[in-house]
Amino acid sequence: MIRYQLLCEHNHEFEAWFRDSAAYDEQAHNGEVQCPFCGNDNVRKAVMAPAIATSRKEEVQNENQQVAIEAAEKAADDLRAGTDPHEAAQMFMDVVKNLQKHVEDTCDYVGTDFAEEARAIHYGEAEERGIYGEATPEQTEELRDEGIEVVSLPKLTDKDQNS
Repeated sequence: MIRYQLLCEHNHEFEAWFRDSAAYDEQAHNGEVQCPFCGNDNVRKAVMAPAIATSRKEEVQNENQQVAIEAAEKAADDLRAGTDPHEAAQMFMDVVKNLQKHVEDTCDYVGTDFAEEARAIHYGEAEERGIYGEATPEQTEELRDEGIEVVSLPKLTDKDQNS
């Protein structure tokens, strides 16, 4: 599963899960990806803030991914059951905000050097540890193509502004 941070043409920021990048491309092309705030289907990928799992944190990372997947599934179920889309999106975003805080509390921030540092860790050239920072969608896809596991999280708050 791939999680993308998305923007509609009205600059509403949200995220969605897809089987893979091809699934996103197909659904977006067919107008099936819609903003949960306004229903607009003119959607594009936003800049992502990936986090990488390391062996010592892999169990926590997997638990966090499972929580996010379950939150996304619950939000989808709530929408199908008639829950207000804005309310369902807010519940999901609360889960994502907690995940972001956890990543910021337990991983090292590497800024725009994320892709380079992720590679260095993966290939044993740098200390194994959890990191997070910024990467373009292209950089993220290249990392995944190299077999480097990354998880894209939306940037909801600045790292120094968590409450």
